[in-house]
Amino acid sequence: MFSSLRFRDFRFVLLTLVLSQAGYWGCNIAFQSVLTEVDGTPATMGLLFFFLLVPFTLFSIPAGVLADAFDRRRLQIGVLLATSALAGVCAATVAARVVNLPVLLALAFLAGTGISFLSPVTQALVANTVPAEALGNAVPIQAAGLNLARSIGPAAAGLVLVAWGPLGTFVMYATLSLAAAAAAVAVRTRRVPPVTPVVREGLAAQVRAGIRHARERPPAALCLAIVGVNAFFGCAFTSQLAVRAASASDHPDTVFPILVALTGLGSLLGVLVVARLSARVATVWHAAVTLGLLAVSTALLGAATTVPVLAGAALLCGSFSIGAMVILQTVVQRVVDDAQRGRAMSLYFLGWGGMPFGALLLGGLSTWFGSATAFLLFAAACLATAITVLVRLRRGGSDPLPAT
Repeated sequence: MFSSLRFRDFRFVLLTLVLSQAGYWGCNIAFQSVLTEVDGTPATMGLLFFFLLVPFTLFSIPAGVLADAFDRRRLQIGVLLATSALAGVCAATVAARVVNLPVLLALAFLAGTGISFLSPVTQALVANTVPAEALGNAVPIQAAGLNLARSIGPAAAGLVLVAWGPLGTFVMYATLSLAAAAAAVAVRTRRVPPVTPVVREGLAAQVRAGIRHARERPPAALCLAIVGVNAFFGCAFTSQLAVRAASASDHPDTVFPILVALTGLGSLLGVLVVARLSARVATVWHAAVTLGLLAVSTALLGAATTVPVLAGAALLCGSFSIGAMVILQTVVQRVVDDAQRGRAMSLYFLGWGGMPFGALLLGGLSTWFGSATAFLLFAAACLATAITVLVRLRRGGSDPLPAT
């Protein structure tokens, strides 16, 4: 299950990922905490997540082009150092007590910009640190590291928040980013011979080449389309956890961190299952089934009126939403050429860029019609997509889209 961890440089890439992502998801808690004091409504929470995540939509493609055009390791180090500087600015702003909604949204946008440039290059580096035969195991392990960071980052940030407030959480963000940069320095990458000739082109031509490559390497294009649906409708629930905690409990300050931790724990469990069964479950069929299970969990999360049901739904949503993403990422990583990998993974993260728009819409629908109706509509969209994909596969006679 963990065979890829025997490769030294992959371990350092994984460490870099965990530290940097833990810092980013931890700073999300700080942003939400500050916003709660400024104006913590469902609509503004959705707006905050929009600004945190819309950079994936704006910058994933350029980030992928950069990951293919420049030394990935040096690019990663540069982004991490810039992120450390931004975290320092966030801490200074909170310390100076000059935070208002526009300032908070601007800082959130810059934090999202940093992670949107960091993510494709980090994903692409995996193939430069393990042999090709170990990639199928390395991708789920890397995803497990990502979701471990999604768990421990907010959990650690919650403890720091209680002890030292948002200022301490932003200091933690800066510290983890610097530590990640130090880990990145230790990585030694290996070159993967390209299957197709590498041609230096302009930005637009490189973007078109990456899209064309994904279309020519089935089932990459279908996987990327499902990623977009999952991000928009399946993962937006995280933007409303604070609001759902307040609706189900008289002590939301206690329940909200628990929901965040359970979502992260569910994500980690989902990824570990995929890693353990990657040879058997890394197909589009399994991703579609997982998306259908997510639909049921999402509806339950919106309808829950008690803390135990809410907690169970959060655990399931975390597991199925990220589990589907890991399956899809594994399929894409296995079928694309390394020379196009940065751009292919930028398309993957561009699909993730649907999440801020989903969060914005979910916040608006929750305000207008209530959480139960809003979550039910999002669940219906996930279920419709899952059924459509399964029908398509069945009409083909069998699942024609294996990961291997």
